[in-house]
Amino acid sequence: MRRLLFTGFNAFGQHEFVTGETDCAAGFREINTPLSEQNQCTISVGWRYSALALGRKLYLRGLLETEPHECVTLEAVDNIKALAAGEAYCLVLLHTGQLYRVPLKTKTELQPVRLEAPPRPNSATKRSIFGTTKAKPGLPIVEHIASGSHINVAVSSENAVYSIPSCLHQFPGRQFRVNQLECGHEHAVLLNGNGDVYSWGNGLRGQLGQSVLKTEETPHLLEALAGIKITRIAAGGWHSAAISAFGDLYTWGLNCSGQLGIRVMKPGGLLKEPTVYPLPQLHDLPECSCSKNQESSSDDCAPWRVFAGSRHTLLIRRCGGLWVSGWSKYGQLGQRSDRQVEYLDDFEALEGIILNQETDQIICGPWSTLLSANIELGGRTRR
Repeated sequence: MRRLLFTGFNAFGQHEFVTGETDCAAGFREINTPLSEQNQCTISVGWRYSALALGRKLYLRGLLETEPHECVTLEAVDNIKALAAGEAYCLVLLHTGQLYRVPLKTKTELQPVRLEAPPRPNSATKRSIFGTTKAKPGLPIVEHIASGSHINVAVSSENAVYSIPSCLHQFPGRQFRVNQLECGHEHAVLLNGNGDVYSWGNGLRGQLGQSVLKTEETPHLLEALAGIKITRIAAGGWHSAAISAFGDLYTWGLNCSGQLGIRVMKPGGLLKEPTVYPLPQLHDLPECSCSKNQESSSDDCAPWRVFAGSRHTLLIRRCGGLWVSGWSKYGQLGQRSDRQVEYLDDFEALEGIILNQETDQIICGPWSTLLSANIELGGRTRR
């Protein structure tokens, strides 16, 4: 049975729990959701509310306006493809490519977002053979959305990048394909079909992966990873991560709570390691102790997918093991109550959780983590 499990910050009632259900082996609890088919739901988590959708139905819950535990239920004109829980509003993307936003109020509605048309340099006005002007193209068809505390981003089918609603940049060529788009608090990271990574936004904490700490207004190629085919990316609050086709993990940006999986203090605790790592750092992960690693000398335990919250990072390895690092004040790393620490500054395996790396999903909120998995009450997933 597919379950929706949660751990972390819940002071505003953004998540409801099933009373009486036992914990999994790690510190997760099951969410009581109005959706009967959780394997098909779409979820996004903000600091003070959560957004959840199935089909055309949209549910918002948390501190929406004045009080915790506020709830809103809305219905879109078509099936919902993606959600992005921003600070001021929630972005809602339909399968038709239409983009809406929902202001965080108890009496609210889906409002159409009108994006600026991308510039078309060196293009004269097109006319028919009779001299009449041809019709202008329609509204942009949106394919990807992402939100942070201070950034809301969309990418259209024509590879136009928007800081909603303004068009920032348009990647040239029809062969360019966007595979993944992620946002931190103030920055965005994009992965294309060739395995190239682009970043933009506020980079003063090294989250852009560039050698110079500055703000980039438009997407820039992450040159430190150029030539390395990247398959997955993640954007945390002020840090970022990537996994290569070779199974290597890279992290960069702010490491104040060990969210990069890099030690905060040197041995002995007398000297502090650098807080900001502007360039991607290649990880030598601890050896996995799973049965696959003991039975095989292959890369069965190499990094597969990576996810990031405000100050924590989660990693699924190919064997299905879940590894965690970073801030854990609210239990967002999913540790048992007897293992609670302020932070982990090196990746550790989360005992009792084995995921299906292809189908199970992880959603990182700013201070929380959700698992959508075929998981039993012992903590292991059914394959």
